[in-house]
Amino acid sequence: MGAAGVLQGMSAASVAVLLGQYQRFVYTLGNLPLGFTRHTRLTSHPPPVGMSRLALATLVVGVISGIIFIRPFFGNIIHSDPIITSSFFLGLIIMVGFLWLRSIARWNTGTLLCLLTGIAVSYAWTCLHPLQTPDHPLVAGVAGLLAGTTFVLPGVSDVFIALFFAKYRYIIASFGSLEFDVIIPFIAGVIVGTLAIARLLTQLLESYYHPVVALLAGWMIGSLNKLWPWRQVVEYTTTWEGIQIPAFEKSILPWRYLQITGKDPQLLLAILTMAAGVFIVVLVEKIAARLKTKRSHG
Repeated sequence: MGAAGVLQGMSAASVAVLLGQYQRFVYTLGNLPLGFTRHTRLTSHPPPVGMSRLALATLVVGVISGIIFIRPFFGNIIHSDPIITSSFFLGLIIMVGFLWLRSIARWNTGTLLCLLTGIAVSYAWTCLHPLQTPDHPLVAGVAGLLAGTTFVLPGVSDVFIALFFAKYRYIIASFGSLEFDVIIPFIAGVIVGTLAIARLLTQLLESYYHPVVALLAGWMIGSLNKLWPWRQVVEYTTTWEGIQIPAFEKSILPWRYLQITGKDPQLLLAILTMAAGVFIVVLVEKIAARLKTKRSHG
C-alpha cells in the first residue's frame, strides 16, 4: 500500500480493495476515536470485524516502510518500463473493479447513477491541468488533507494530489531539509483527511452499502485514465534531486504514441501484460473462494 502511490491512478486504498480487506480497513480507521468498538445500531449492511490494534500497527508500519524503502525502487521500475508496468496494473484494477461491482446484490437507478457519477467525476479530475499554488504551509496542509483521503478512497494516489496542487517538489524538499513548518501541517492534514473520510465512509457503507460501493467502484474506474499505458507528457516538474518527472500527461492511442515519441508502443506485450494482471486477480479470487468453502465445511 505504501509503494502504490507511485502510480498516479492507484492509491493505497486500491491495494486494500485488491487484497479484499477494504471494508475491514476502512471500518477500523473509521472507529479509531471509538476505541476499536463496533457500532450497535441497526444498519442495512452488517459491519465487518475490525482489525486488532496489533494488526493496524503492523499495517501502519508496513505502509510507512513501503513509502520510504519500496516506493523509490518501484518508481525506478515504472520509469524504466512505464508501458508494461502500467498495463499490468491496469489489468489488475479493471478486474478488481469488476469483481467489486459483482458484490452489489441490488441494482436500481440510484445505484447505477452513483456508479456513473463516480466514473465521470474521477475521470474529469484526472484530465484537469494542475493548479498553480503558492509555496505555503497552509497549502501543504490542504494538499495533505486531500492526500490523506487516498489512503481510504480507491483511485488517484497521493502523488497525483501533490502534483495536482504543484506541491510535489515543495513537500519532498521540506522533508529533505527538515522544514517542520511545512512537514507538520502536511502530516496533520494527511492524518485528519484519512480519519475523517474513513469515519464518513464507515457510516455510509453501513447505511447505504450498495450505492456507496457503486460510487467508490466508479471513482476507482474513472481514475484508470492515469494508468493508461500510452501517455503524452504535457508538462514536467523536477524532484528535490533535480530529476524530471511528468507533472501533467494526456492519454493517447498507441499509434499516436508512436508518432509523437518515435518509440515502440509495445502493443502486443502490453496486452499480454494486461491479461496477466486480469488472470492473477481471477486466480486469487478462485483460491480465496475455495479456501472459504473449505473453512465453511470444516
